[in-house]
Amino acid sequence: MSENCSRPEKIKCYEARIAKLQEQLPLWRVDGVVIDDCIDIYYFTGLSLSLGRLLVDQNKALLLVDGRYLQVCKENCPFPVSLTSTGAVSSFYPKNESVIGFDAEHTSYYQYELLKKEGPFSLKPLEGIGKYLRLYKDHEEVELMRKSADLNILGFKHIRCLLQVGVSEKDLAIEYEFFVKKKGAEGLAFEPIIAFGPNSAKPHHRASNAKLENNSIVLIDIGATLCSYQSDMTRTFFFGKGDEELQKIVDIVKKAQQAALELCKPGSTLGSLDIAAREVMKKEGLEHLFVHSLGHGIGLETHEFPRIRLGNEASNMPLQEGMVVTIEPGLYIPGKGGARHEDTVIITKEGYQTFYHEDTLT
Repeated sequence: MSENCSRPEKIKCYEARIAKLQEQLPLWRVDGVVIDDCIDIYYFTGLSLSLGRLLVDQNKALLLVDGRYLQVCKENCPFPVSLTSTGAVSSFYPKNESVIGFDAEHTSYYQYELLKKEGPFSLKPLEGIGKYLRLYKDHEEVELMRKSADLNILGFKHIRCLLQVGVSEKDLAIEYEFFVKKKGAEGLAFEPIIAFGPNSAKPHHRASNAKLENNSIVLIDIGATLCSYQSDMTRTFFFGKGDEELQKIVDIVKKAQQAALELCKPGSTLGSLDIAAREVMKKEGLEHLFVHSLGHGIGLETHEFPRIRLGNEASNMPLQEGMVVTIEPGLYIPGKGGARHEDTVIITKEGYQTFYHEDTLT
């Protein structure tokens, strides 16, 4: 939530998110839900906890915490707060016929067994309670994601200026982390991927002691956490003169991304984006070098639902206004080098907007 928002505005925002959750309860055929995932709890309350439980039914919400968080939560939570205790859930859902949903992806088996003992209610597993609601970013979330992206751009420009013969991948990774944290980041969205030469052929390469040489290909994949929201961007370029074969794959990757971006608009299915990017690669006989998904959702987590790949669970899902995703095709020649070009975009009524305009990166 933006630091410029007043407390009433913040409360209104979280109340709106809870209201959207409550609208889903009849569709899920439950009377209420138990939320144990701390990222979902943050989404609905704005509170960062390592442990807690949010209870929601059609009319109210209650946050359960232990003594470590009680004071701060009572001061800042938009909903009532109580200490976690045996019987707290059954007191909130007292009817024998109540059906209570729990997040099958985040509620442990141990917690499930405890809930069963506490009922008179019955329990129903749900697939990611906050998963689908968090797909669509509200105005405040978009504002925070832009700030995170802007910081990421500054970090990219900073380490690009440090490129020189002899600098190591680790040097740049450390410099990036130090720079963004000094500028206000809470942390990194993921470990920076800084890859020189043949290391760029490894999609999830970890920055090593490899040193930069003249005429090397350079792949930089970085992201920061700012105001709890993640940023993610990848660029590939040459330090000096580019190898002809590697320059070709850089160009093809950019064309593949553009083909997918042209379909980034409401109504396009996620699978169609993957097909469009792959068609560009297939025409060049290089599709077999594309070894990962085209992209993913992003927000409070770096990798959120959905994953953009033909044939997976979300392949037929249409893009809708407010969704924020990455588009990141890549081609990798083992032992020689690779290229990936990644942008984070938000879907609008007319199409999309990128968080990473090329003119801001130079």
